[in-house]
Amino acid sequence: MLQKVANQVRTFPIIAVFAAVLVWSVGPIITLSIGVSINTTIFYRVIFWPPFLFVIARSRRVPITKHVMKISFWPGIFFGLSTIAGFTAMRVTSVANATIIGNVSTALVLFVAPRFLGERIRLVQMVLAAVSFLGISAIVFGANGAGGATLRGDVYALANAVLWAGYFVACKKVRTDGVGAWAFIFGVSVAQVVVVAPWAIATSTDLSQVTARDIGLIVLMTCFTGTVGHTLMVWAQKFVPASTSSLISLLMPVLSMIGAWLVFEQRINLVQFIGGVVVLASLAGVVRYGTNESIQRDVLTTADPLLNSSL
Repeated sequence: MLQKVANQVRTFPIIAVFAAVLVWSVGPIITLSIGVSINTTIFYRVIFWPPFLFVIARSRRVPITKHVMKISFWPGIFFGLSTIAGFTAMRVTSVANATIIGNVSTALVLFVAPRFLGERIRLVQMVLAAVSFLGISAIVFGANGAGGATLRGDVYALANAVLWAGYFVACKKVRTDGVGAWAFIFGVSVAQVVVVAPWAIATSTDLSQVTARDIGLIVLMTCFTGTVGHTLMVWAQKFVPASTSSLISLLMPVLSMIGAWLVFEQRINLVQFIGGVVVLASLAGVVRYGTNESIQRDVLTTADPLLNSSL
């Protein structure tokens, strides 16, 4: 009986990680299914999120203070810029390119960790991170328009990776001791609105043309792919080694790619496929050869903005 309970304790968190990755992988498909422009999509996405997070924080009796809002401001600015670049990439290049290139943020963090975070990184990790950029080159220059891939969209995807790495470093640079995860992310979401809303209002031409179907998809993306995925991953991180959850998270671009192929018939050519394998294998090696669990958790795992906080 005790052995059965122990097996369940080990199994359920792993299932939760897979479920979170599956939920996140649906995000790009929902984004492509929305009828209005990406500018309008982002606008409604970012203004819906803070009230939703506020309700969650208050329901969990998590205090939202001036200190929380202050320390979350600059991470939120990076997060907002990343939102613009990431969502735009989804619309102007293929899902395969957008998700795989976006994942290279894991490697980018390695290059800045010694300087900005004082972390010691192994040489083998740096080599593997460098190899991942060769894979990115194959994806970008080998696309030739396959699956809707464009150089402009790939640049947005790379910008998203850079900005996400900046967001991660900004989060690690501030002191969040005693700050609840939901309160911190609420502060980030408010700062995100400061960046994204003016840009969306200035550049969008169809803010008033959003339909009930579009609103439903945006709410689904906000509540389901975002919050549910974060909640599952945060809970699972208490029981699953960061190295394991990081490796499982690398499935996300693969699942998104399959979804885009099934729903939108986006295809990839052989060069892109090989490049994608190189990127994901290199990032898997980066995680696998982490110097210790602390670095794997705090430096290498950048897929989830709630991952390094406690509920």
